[in-house]
Amino acid sequence: MTAISKISPCLWFNTEAEDAANFYASVFPDSSVDRVMNATTDNPSTKAGAVLFVEFTLCGQTFQALNGGMDKPFTDAISLSVMCKDQAEVDRYWNALTADGGAEIACGWLSDKYGLRWQIVPEPMLQYLRSDDTEASARAMRAMMDMVKLDVAALAAAYEGKGAA
Repeated sequence: MTAISKISPCLWFNTEAEDAANFYASVFPDSSVDRVMNATTDNPSTKAGAVLFVEFTLCGQTFQALNGGMDKPFTDAISLSVMCKDQAEVDRYWNALTADGGAEIACGWLSDKYGLRWQIVPEPMLQYLRSDDTEASARAMRAMMDMVKLDVAALAAAYEGKGAA
């Protein structure tokens, strides 16, 4: 079992905490559902014996999932950002997280079937944005703004001045 981090994001679900943790652990390597805790007594969100709290790990980062009852939808105010080596990794995470009711948003953002927001970001994009070549960086940024799922080759072309951006 993974030791819990000093700081772990806690994600609020209505009743889907265990399903969500299992789904996320299936999508990311080096991931696991570490502990499922059932309510020991009835409480405002959960009946005694039902899943109340789940501890899980994604790529070495610990998370918590709470069945808080009452629908408290996720918003764009918080998202999980996933750094991807290449287009194949971008595509794999994008396809897995938008499956079964997820939705594409814009600029590399998506919402999964539970409503949680994700940013699927190729590593080169961060390099472009951090570049001292402000014109090249601006071209890559403009190209990104026109995309839904990020396209590594198109971003590189824009950065290098070979694209329409």
